[in-house]
Amino acid sequence: MNVFNPRILEACIRDVTARLTDHQKASVLLHALERLPAEGGSREIMENSVQALLKTNGLPCVDLTKALILRAKTRLVAGYRTSAQQDLHSVLTLDPDNQDVKDIIHSQHLRPEMLLREPNGPPRFSIEVWTQIALFLPKRDLKSLLLVPHPVSRIASQLLFREIDLHLTPLHEPTGIDSGVSFDDASDVDRDLDNWHHQRSADILTRILVDPQFAGQIRTLGIHAASHDLSQSLAFQVGMLLNALPKLSNLRKVHCSGSKNLILRAVRCMHKCIPKIQELSLELADPSVDIDIPRFKHLTHFSLTSEGGDPTTTHIFIAQSRDTLRALAIQNSCWHFPADALSLRQLSNLEFGGHLTTEMFSEILSNGYQLDSLKLSGSLECSPSPLFRQHRSALPFLRHLHIRITSLNRHVQDRDLCPSISEFVRHRTQLRTYHLFLPCGAENRRIGFDASTWGVLPALSQLRSLAMTIPGDLSLGLAGWLVPRNVSALVLDMEGAAVDVVSFLKQIRPGIPTSLKYVGITNMRIRSVQVVVEHGFPQVRVVAIGQNVWSVIKGRSAEFGSSDALRAGRSVEEARQVSDISVEQWPYRRVRFHRKEWLELMECGDAVWRGVGG
Repeated sequence: MNVFNPRILEACIRDVTARLTDHQKASVLLHALERLPAEGGSREIMENSVQALLKTNGLPCVDLTKALILRAKTRLVAGYRTSAQQDLHSVLTLDPDNQDVKDIIHSQHLRPEMLLREPNGPPRFSIEVWTQIALFLPKRDLKSLLLVPHPVSRIASQLLFREIDLHLTPLHEPTGIDSGVSFDDASDVDRDLDNWHHQRSADILTRILVDPQFAGQIRTLGIHAASHDLSQSLAFQVGMLLNALPKLSNLRKVHCSGSKNLILRAVRCMHKCIPKIQELSLELADPSVDIDIPRFKHLTHFSLTSEGGDPTTTHIFIAQSRDTLRALAIQNSCWHFPADALSLRQLSNLEFGGHLTTEMFSEILSNGYQLDSLKLSGSLECSPSPLFRQHRSALPFLRHLHIRITSLNRHVQDRDLCPSISEFVRHRTQLRTYHLFLPCGAENRRIGFDASTWGVLPALSQLRSLAMTIPGDLSLGLAGWLVPRNVSALVLDMEGAAVDVVSFLKQIRPGIPTSLKYVGITNMRIRSVQVVVEHGFPQVRVVAIGQNVWSVIKGRSAEFGSSDALRAGRSVEEARQVSDISVEQWPYRRVRFHRKEWLELMECGDAVWRGVGG
């Protein structure tokens, strides 16, 4: 049988051209480009090939003009007339009487004087170049570009609407926070703002339905709704949402929070119309319910937050997706770790909140070889210190570690727990994030939590984010000096330290690293954030007290602050520094939905947990 393999021609061409000089190779490439059709998606090939020809040293002028003319024709077909005119101008510079250029000018109805005139302004970049520049800008700068009368404003609009959030119901803000500070006017929810978000969500859904190009550029979708709709508008919004979801052909990342009915309908619609979802995050507002999630064949990131319910259906879903999952987060205080459903060797990010058992620790330390970030929280029901000792060198790629023990089972007596964790992290110089929150009081002795737990910190020289509980026997003056010098985000849990606020700040301030930009304090009643900044952390840009967040603004407008500081016995320089500082509280919506974006904008990106969602 006579069988011809066309790949033989490609191999022969490659072998022949390998023996040619650069000029001969350029001639062969130019000969091939002349036979390449201008249509049919060959523009990238033409652009790369002509760019290679232009960079060839000593190329004849005739070949240069041919290459530029070929690229100009391809650009005209693709609609890039400005860049095509630049190529034609370059040809006329080399050969003013070129007949091919004159034919193109006549056929495209171009004016010769436009090509011959030297531009007086700055160089005009192509849309592709502006797009690449805009990709590096934060959202705040992209929003500013919307007001610029330039093509870059349209690019900014497209990039901004790659990620959209839909708020389908009014937001109910908390009226009080356990930190002792509450949100301003939290009890009086801004109904005008709720109405604005409601109208904005409806406008976005309408745009998706009528504009396929706009719908095709959306990559990330956030859906937020309460479990009960008091405004009676959720049914209409959900109907629009279900009609709009099939239009989002390029959607890859979805977060949905709300009732079981809303989440189930949205997930089933996406499974039917957008099977290539890669990241799925679900937050159930209804307690004690379970949800049957259909399988997504391309799913790599999955997150589920719920309370109570039966974990069977969730475990089945995880087992079905174990071959593709690379990041998993489960938060349910009533559930156990799904060890049988997971393939831990393939995971790079793992978060679990629930019952912390021996089986869980053994499975993670034995098989979590690829883990880059690990977050564990919940009630401790075992004594895992022997496992930490046995697997001291496990998890070799771990860079982010978070452990929060909320309570201890009454049978737990593991006085070696904290020392074993310290030994586990001592030689991990690659660790960037270390969070350790432990119960205090009478339970300290049961898990060996004392000042020695902080003694391991100086060994973690590359640490950037630190969050720890302060034990009662730790000297506050020493605590600041134990914090590694590279730390830029620090969170202190004051549950075990019974001390006055001002006294605490004055003791810890001398040893705090100068690189610190973010500080958080929990479980301590603080009446004034200004006091925290002035007495303890004047160098930071963001302060978090409990669940509330403030930006630190430095200026020279507060004249009365200087006189108050001088009356308090401070020096002139100290009084001037205090007067330069003021704070601005973040609105609840910013804390709830845009915390990561604003922290990165304030150069506090190390305070963002780099886990499944980060």
